[in-house]
Amino acid sequence: MSATSNLKEDHLIVRRIRNIAKGYAEIIYSSNSVPVDDVKKVLILIEVFIDAYHHCKEECSYFPVVNGTMLEDEAKALAIEHELGRRIARMLNSNLDLWLRDGSNSEPVARMLKAYVEYLDVHMDREERFFLSYDASVNEHEQEQVMDAFDAIRKERMDDARLNSMLSMLDELEGSLARMKESVVGKEEGMEQEGK
Repeated sequence: MSATSNLKEDHLIVRRIRNIAKGYAEIIYSSNSVPVDDVKKVLILIEVFIDAYHHCKEECSYFPVVNGTMLEDEAKALAIEHELGRRIARMLNSNLDLWLRDGSNSEPVARMLKAYVEYLDVHMDREERFFLSYDASVNEHEQEQVMDAFDAIRKERMDDARLNSMLSMLDELEGSLARMKESVVGKEEGMEQEGK
């Protein structure tokens, strides 16, 4: 497996996190209520899987390989985008804390979830284009060195137990979100029946 293929596998999980964040933003907008425990789990997935693990692999070993090449500026731009994602996550956390204190306005929580989704959409598309150029520019030996670094990062930050915990959390959130959406649809159908 190449380093790029490894990152693309991570992106499958990142897309699941993205879809969950989008779903919770929609639920919060429609209900004006925040499922606090679920949003906290979304934050854990963002902070632990996306930032501390996936972005670390890119910033610590994948991007540096292209220093001094025509891809260096794009790698730096992608790393700057990672910082934008971190800032959005911090704002989501702050807005969740505010909502927990007064419970009056859930919209900022939904807005930050939506902002993170939009960030991921743009960022992952840009990374996928970068991946194509990267594979054309980086030789097999360099790819192997990056994979060795990925292995070290995985041992340090995402061992099997932690990865399984992240995947279980994803499954749990997807199930919870599906039940919430069914509940909302059921309520809407009930209201329509009453109106007839």
